[in-house]
Amino acid sequence: MLCDHERQAFSDLLDEIGEQYGRTVSGGVKITWWRLLSSRLDLATLHAALDRHLLDRERGRFFPQPSDVLAMLEQAHGQRPTADEAWALALDTFDEAATVCVTDEILAAVSASAPVWNSGDTVGARMAFKAAYGRLVSEGRASGQTPRWQLSLGWDAERRTVAAQDAVRSGRLTAQQVRAQLPAPRAEGLPAMVAGALTDRNTVIALPLEADAVTRQRMRALREAITGRSAPAAATATPAALDAAAERQRFAQRKQQALDALERLAAQKPVQESA
Repeated sequence: MLCDHERQAFSDLLDEIGEQYGRTVSGGVKITWWRLLSSRLDLATLHAALDRHLLDRERGRFFPQPSDVLAMLEQAHGQRPTADEAWALALDTFDEAATVCVTDEILAAVSASAPVWNSGDTVGARMAFKAAYGRLVSEGRASGQTPRWQLSLGWDAERRTVAAQDAVRSGRLTAQQVRAQLPAPRAEGLPAMVAGALTDRNTVIALPLEADAVTRQRMRALREAITGRSAPAAATATPAALDAAAERQRFAQRKQQALDALERLAAQKPVQESA
């Protein structure tokens, strides 16, 4: 955000840009720019955005407007997906096993369209998603917000790794961001899983099943209860479905084992520290 003591530097910057286009920037224009932009960015960010505007082959031919500044900021942080591109990403979020790299705007639009999708109306869900996404993008651009990419985690560990690697390669997330969002590598066996906690009380133990995956599973169970549909019986399930169910069960079992171990560790810690 711009501070009041930066008004003069702000004014000088607009005068400098005006000279590039052979025009004088009036006090009224400066007041308008300050009103629209002072609460959304700092002076260094504004300077960088105006530099990018000057270097832009198309936009740079004309004196910039506040909307051009916001467009340059968005461009610097990666273009937003179009509505159709966003829907293609959103489709994968309905798969509980899949990990998808999406923007916060896509996730919000998915939430808005989920009831229609759950009713079985895929065409209506797509229309609801695109309407919500278009509104969210417009609001984000008007407020100067840039899209924030994140991983929507699924329970399939292998697909999770692939999605994370793709997100880094595409430049949507950094390697550090990916490491922060993915669980730490799991050691073999429960003793190895909790070994760090025995020596370092601040060690974070990664649980195999992520919170959003649990939420999606509960939503699916609720949806099946409401519609009267149930999961395929084991006798009629396909091998792929059986493998997926077994993987989910293993994840849940490992999570419970880790929680039990932590409870035992919490009960033993005071005794060890007083000894």
